[in-house]
Amino acid sequence: MKMYFGCLIIVTFIFISTKIYGSATDLLIIFSGEELGNLEPCGCFEGQIGGISRRYALIDSFRKQKKIILPVSLGDLTKSSGRQEVIKMEILCYALERMDYILHNLGEKDLEVGPQLISYLSQTNKVAFLSSNVQITSPFPTKINKYVLKEYVDSKNSFKIAFLGILSKSFFNNNISDFVNIIEPIKALELLVKQLHDKANLIILLSHAPLGESIEIAKLFPEIGLIITGHGIEEPKDSITYVNNTAIVSSGTGGKYIGVAEYSINNKLAPLYAKVFTKSKSVEIIPLDNKYKDSLEMVSLLKDYQQMLMDEDLLSKTPQMPLLNGLSYVGNLTCGICHKLVYDHWSKTQHGVSYNTLVNKGHQYDPECIRCHTTGYGFISGFLNYENNQNLINVGCESCHGAGSEHVKNVSNVYGVTDESICDMCHDNEHSPEFQFKGYWERIKHPKEFLKKLPNP
Repeated sequence: MKMYFGCLIIVTFIFISTKIYGSATDLLIIFSGEELGNLEPCGCFEGQIGGISRRYALIDSFRKQKKIILPVSLGDLTKSSGRQEVIKMEILCYALERMDYILHNLGEKDLEVGPQLISYLSQTNKVAFLSSNVQITSPFPTKINKYVLKEYVDSKNSFKIAFLGILSKSFFNNNISDFVNIIEPIKALELLVKQLHDKANLIILLSHAPLGESIEIAKLFPEIGLIITGHGIEEPKDSITYVNNTAIVSSGTGGKYIGVAEYSINNKLAPLYAKVFTKSKSVEIIPLDNKYKDSLEMVSLLKDYQQMLMDEDLLSKTPQMPLLNGLSYVGNLTCGICHKLVYDHWSKTQHGVSYNTLVNKGHQYDPECIRCHTTGYGFISGFLNYENNQNLINVGCESCHGAGSEHVKNVSNVYGVTDESICDMCHDNEHSPEFQFKGYWERIKHPKEFLKKLPNP
């Protein structure tokens, strides 16, 4: 998955026309978006939903029903810039390709990974990049489609669907301003909707915008039959909105849900522009829970992702911040010299084996996971890699009580005061939604110990 840029020609596709043959009269628009880098459930608790492996299984189940399926992506495959996000975007684009996605609408987070990657992926991946109002101004050749046109054909009639995509100007930021121009979405849509009105039986908009902005677009353009929107919608099941006959829907964030909009196609009616050619049957938001078995193809791809993290040694390349007051980490074994009773108890708790849970899952080289399963990762003198920092694996004493170098020098100094806020750094809503301090504290609280008072050195 290395990026090659060679001598490539700058081409901006105005549309892609593809014929879809079949006798089925049911059409499924499958939509996802705003994965924000979530490739799979992290495994921190039971009952997690989402992941590309389950998504593949769901889409494959529709494919086996011999229905016409058109999977589309709203945008924001990643959540930020940086090397790990670049790798994730390559992996996710390849996954979309394997799941037969026809397009990916660019979000601001996609653009933040940089023009080089956008250029490379736009020319090497089979999934068309879409944006009706984004212009890439970098010197790297990039293929962005202003719209994508798909055609269904049988022995008597044809049926065309046009896909438009916009990025809200409210998401324009300094990270993309150097190589991106964003046209006002309304201005871009006015021209294209008028152009497509007599070319397509159904117009679908992927609106990478706040819900309120998508609602206003629906009011201005009744020709649009379906608007797929997002940004900040955590419970997409409760967010289906209608403006007249236009459904405004979302698949939420984090890749946890998949949306399915089903249409029936009446092949006996004409002319081409007639609205009665399509009838919306249903819109469903499906949680990707464990009833969808993991796809072996996606499991293999996820293993490739972890291998790439290991091969590039991203753990050691993560920037390390200095600790306040010149403190440094000393490691669990050092603490155990004086606090043997506490150390023995700790080693039998989940904190004491937290690194092994990553090893068992094959995620011990993943910087995103390692932060909450080791001591001091991201800080100078903290965990960097297993080879050099075996004394800092697991959620150790200093994870909760702070770096202990000064305490080792002067054990009589007050040290180690902690509170619930320290727990919240890892036990957040995403990774530990059922966390309750009182109940969890009972699992890890130290036994009482009696230490002999030592003289100051």
